[in-house]
Formats: sequence, structure tokens, C-alpha cells
Amino acid sequence: MRKMTKQPNWIPWLYLALGLAQAAHSVEEVLTGLWKNLPAVTGFLHARLPFVPVLNWSAEGFTAANLVIVALMLGFSPFVFQEHAWALKIAKVVAVIEVLNGVFHLIPAFVKGGYWPGSISAVFLLSIGLFILIRRVNSHELKKS
Repeated sequence: MRKMTKQPNWIPWLYLALGLAQAAHSVEEVLTGLWKNLPAVTGFLHARLPFVPVLNWSAEGFTAANLVIVALMLGFSPFVFQEHAWALKIAKVVAVIEVLNGVFHLIPAFVKGGYWPGSISAVFLLSIGLFILIRRVNSHELKKS
């Protein structure tokens, strides 16, 4: 009879990779001027879904918001590495948000039939986020706190 060994938990490393992918994504968005497209895109959505606000950001404001997002994600990673149940739940929520972020960058690229700001790194957000969600669902070795 073979002894069952505990499988390594890859979720913390995947979460860190997701944070680094978000950092690359933020750089891509800023360097390609995504904030310039926000009024048109969110205006289009607002006309159909009134609860969606029309976003009109300056380059500085957009860059600062992205910096805060990356800092929060990476700053949170030690708690995920400690495998606290609450931190892993938050990591799952972040993964869902990043999957949606990736999808919402890829849709305009497909519709446009070409590059859309953030669409290259969106592939990584989508794939790493999905991998976290799949691993999270299949993970049984998580601590409870």
C-alpha cells in the first residue's frame, strides 16, 4: 500500500504570478494609453447599462490606480503563502476579477480584429486566473483558520 503524500500547494505561487502578470498588464495599459479609450468604451456600455459609469481618467490618475492595484496584490501575497483560509478565499476572488479583466481586454481585440491596449498581457491574467480557480477547487490541503 502506497502512503499518500501531501501535494504541494501551487496557489501561492500562482497568485504571485498573477500579481506579476497584473504588473505587466498595468505597464502595457499605461504605455499604450488605455485611459484614452475609457470614455468611449464606458460611454458605449453606459448607454446600454446605465449602472456602468462613464470613466474619464487622466494619465496620472490611471497610472496611480494601477500602481495601487499592483501594490495591493503583491503586498497581499505573503498571506496567501501562509495559506490562511481567508487569504486563499480573497485570492480566489482576485483570480475571478483578473479572469474578467482579461476577458474584457480580449473581447475588444477580437471585435476590432487587432490589438487592443492590454490584450497581450490579458492572456496571462486569464490563464493564470483560471489556473488558480481550477487549483483552488481541486485543493484539499489548505489550512483552516
